[in-house]
Amino acid sequence: MKKFFLFLPFMTISILSAIIITGPQGDSLIYSYTELAKIPRETFTTTRVKSGEIQEDIWTGFRFNHWFNDNIKIPYKIIRFESADNYMVSFSKAEFDSLECWLAFTQNGQVLPENGIRLIFPQLRDMKWIRGLNRVVLEDFSPLKLPARFEFLDKRLKQETLIENPPPFSDIKGYYFADLLPLSARNDTHSVVLYSSDGIKCSLEYPRHLKDAIIELTDYGFNLKSPHIPDGMWLKDIIYLQIDDWALIKSENLDALITLNRIMDWKLSPDVQFIVNIGGKEEKIPLSEVLAYPDKLANITSFELIP
Repeated sequence: MKKFFLFLPFMTISILSAIIITGPQGDSLIYSYTELAKIPRETFTTTRVKSGEIQEDIWTGFRFNHWFNDNIKIPYKIIRFESADNYMVSFSKAEFDSLECWLAFTQNGQVLPENGIRLIFPQLRDMKWIRGLNRVVLEDFSPLKLPARFEFLDKRLKQETLIENPPPFSDIKGYYFADLLPLSARNDTHSVVLYSSDGIKCSLEYPRHLKDAIIELTDYGFNLKSPHIPDGMWLKDIIYLQIDDWALIKSENLDALITLNRIMDWKLSPDVQFIVNIGGKEEKIPLSEVLAYPDKLANITSFELIP
């Protein structure tokens, strides 16, 4: 198999009909469409809900995660997939290792264009699929760790100014994402993880992806909208938002901590406890007790967790 091994840490590569795999040091491997199209294919089926109806698709392609693990020996902790139009999804190595992943060349008998081959995760919603995959970026930094402090998202946003039609958006009301940051930190770079009620996790950067982004207030929750990422990456009903080592979680979704523990690899024990300040006194409350009696935190604005 013919490959190219390049050292291009300061250049943007734009190669038609190819997938570029870039390592943490900026070195890149390039696999052309012709090479990838020769790999033996299998048929697989996906089922998803589109416009309220169940849609079944039959694809042909190859198991990308098997091929990747057999051919790419670059150590990494985060893997990011990008399309030509800058749509992207990221996973920790542990997450990616647990997922089934396919590179598809045909859909329902129709050959996909060379610049439109699909990266598909059958276990995940199609928001996590990539149309026109052209870049895979491997990063060596660890996912965000267990936050040092949690606040309640809904309570925190009530402290901010609700804006009607915040530019560059119209016909909405919401809060600027930047207003969640201290004034002294708004010119800094921050790593951000968002998690929605339907199980979609999104890893972004501020300000690269989130400058002028809005947390939209709706009747059913909070949505993310940003002019710097494709609208297919906008999240609906955000229930968790982590900025570096500080997090915001919707007060009615504390049970999501159980799922977040797994997908964020926090390694919380079954005996995890909340540390809260009540009447000037620090108290410890087991997670199981908080989930059974959520009113225990009714007057609390922030808490910590003991693993």
